[in-house]
Amino acid sequence: MTTVEEVLGRPSQGTDRRARRVAVHTFRPRRSWPAVLTGLVILVVAVVAAAEVIAALAGNPLRLIPVGAATDYAGTTTWSEPSVQIASAVLALIGLALIVVALAPGRGRWTALRTDDPALVVGLTRPALRRAVSAAAQDVSGVDGVQVAVRGNRLKVHVRTGMRDSRELPGEVTSAVERRLEELAPLRSMRIATHVRYAEG
Repeated sequence: MTTVEEVLGRPSQGTDRRARRVAVHTFRPRRSWPAVLTGLVILVVAVVAAAEVIAALAGNPLRLIPVGAATDYAGTTTWSEPSVQIASAVLALIGLALIVVALAPGRGRWTALRTDDPALVVGLTRPALRRAVSAAAQDVSGVDGVQVAVRGNRLKVHVRTGMRDSRELPGEVTSAVERRLEELAPLRSMRIATHVRYAEG
């Protein structure tokens, strides 16, 4: 059965939601460095343990790990010992920190743009987004210079002008930036903060 959206050539609501999910997942910031560091620590521990076991089986233990002392300590220490409780608390905090780092989003380098097509994913880098916003603000009459900072879904636009009466300039710059963002169509709405500074030429 042909839908109205297909007749008109527009994507259905389900297709639009699927396209959004694909784009968000594709450009989701990854926590690469914590994963790499954790993997390296585990690898080093595993290599040392394997070397120790192989050397012990060969009859020439490396003694990199004080197995005897650890065994004696484990056999004579109870769970109520302060040292055990402190070590357990430290390990629990480390595990909790790793979970928080894994769940918290990283700093994204891309801004996903709306395409309404799950098979097409388009993103804009931070420098490209800054250039696009800066060009839009620069086109406003009275603007002599622009600096743009991108922080997540926030845009900070710093404008330099030689006009003494620049009360209307922040609104005009914000409107120009909003129009440019509408053309780019980012998936997530962005908040714009415009600051104007007077500087004599």
